[in-house]
Amino acid sequence: MYGEDLRREMKQLQGDMNCRLSKIELRNFKNTEYGIVEMPSFANKEYFSRSADILGIYGQNGSGKTAVVECISILKNLLEGKTLPANVKNYIAQTSETCQLRIWFTVEFNGEKSLLEYKVELGEISKEQTGIITEELFASEYSGKSFKRKKLIIGYSSEKGKSFVTPDKLYKDLVKLREESSVDMMVARRITQREGVSFIFGDDMNRVFELSKDVLGVYSGVIKALRDYAAYDLFVISNVRESHDHNICLIPVLSGAEDKKEESRKYFVPVDEPFVLEKSKFVFFENILKKMNTVICTIIPGLNIDIHSFGEQLMENGKEGVKVQLVSKRGDVTIPLKYESEGIIKIISLLNLLMCVYNNPFMCLVADELDAGIYEYLLGELLSVFRRGAKGQLLFTSHNLRALEMLDKTSVIFSTVNPENRYIRLKNVRNSNLRDIYLRSIILGGQDEEIYDETDAIEMGRAFRSAGKAVRSEEQN
Repeated sequence: MYGEDLRREMKQLQGDMNCRLSKIELRNFKNTEYGIVEMPSFANKEYFSRSADILGIYGQNGSGKTAVVECISILKNLLEGKTLPANVKNYIAQTSETCQLRIWFTVEFNGEKSLLEYKVELGEISKEQTGIITEELFASEYSGKSFKRKKLIIGYSSEKGKSFVTPDKLYKDLVKLREESSVDMMVARRITQREGVSFIFGDDMNRVFELSKDVLGVYSGVIKALRDYAAYDLFVISNVRESHDHNICLIPVLSGAEDKKEESRKYFVPVDEPFVLEKSKFVFFENILKKMNTVICTIIPGLNIDIHSFGEQLMENGKEGVKVQLVSKRGDVTIPLKYESEGIIKIISLLNLLMCVYNNPFMCLVADELDAGIYEYLLGELLSVFRRGAKGQLLFTSHNLRALEMLDKTSVIFSTVNPENRYIRLKNVRNSNLRDIYLRSIILGGQDEEIYDETDAIEMGRAFRSAGKAVRSEEQN
């Protein structure tokens, strides 16, 4: 049987696996030639902590902050068995033909602790298509002090003549158990090449794994657990819009870890227009809003969110539904929620996710431009509350420096001007305010890498005046 020695080390998976995001590595991704981001608990070697794990990414515009969010978004899609984005070619640095993404998770099950590493390389697989060149999944057992040497669970290569399941013994064992596995894996390989779906985490290979538990043993559960983690506990909120409609803001309707398998955890409702809700979900939705209102009134005094019902309506699938719209209430005044400020809508859109992160140590929210539209003092208070009492993980990018006054030095990394070493933590930080150290480092330097590509205010003013003269000259002609 495959991996008998490692299976003995990790034992048999019987219960749920608990995952936490630990580290991300980018190579030749957008404008980042190399960058590595470690969550605070991992950086502090508190590998299996179940307390707040907050990481903010700061830096000047265009220095690679959003690249981290987009990297995690792509990896989340692959782990869920979804396709790569249509524009994935644009994510590969212009100086390279491929990019490589790696993500690590600390996992616990049945008292056993391990580190899982997923690595994927993206590049041109044909003249018309960019897709997955290689992908590998590794496991390292935790000895109590450190992680043992990593061992390959399963791998894939798009190269002709390469075994599409490695190690080779795994392929032989799978085929020996089920002759159809060879055909199933060939189908999975073609779908990976054609559609950009992960070979390891795609639906086709997961059917093979499900039917081959006797061969894979614990690893069948490991792969499924990572798929579930990506689908139910890892959320990525990006400000990048692929459509032309910039007004849509969605509220994820989540109830917490106890309903992990409920379909409702994937349900989204629009803020800016009425929508039809299944009758069976109506009470559930009302309960979620009650929980949200408990928190909303402490963040925005006097505000409550409610549902305006337009009555029952038959849905396209034949089920009974209710047409509703979200509204905000302040005393006797009720208005559609879409007319509230951008900041309020941003907070409400993220609130249910933040509630879950606060209470669930195995949930992770990754948010780009968390500060957009939110009053800076309120942002600082929210982060302070999370730092003191949250259990889950929050990774965010921001421009608002208020957060630097509320978080400790391991909870903030800074993007640099060096694409070969894109992310660093500041050094020489003792009891000083991170904000002061950051601003001082921009002006005076003193860090291992330059963190700001210097601008010249005088030259900038001269450029504005020059542009104005050019405009007037064109108008006169």
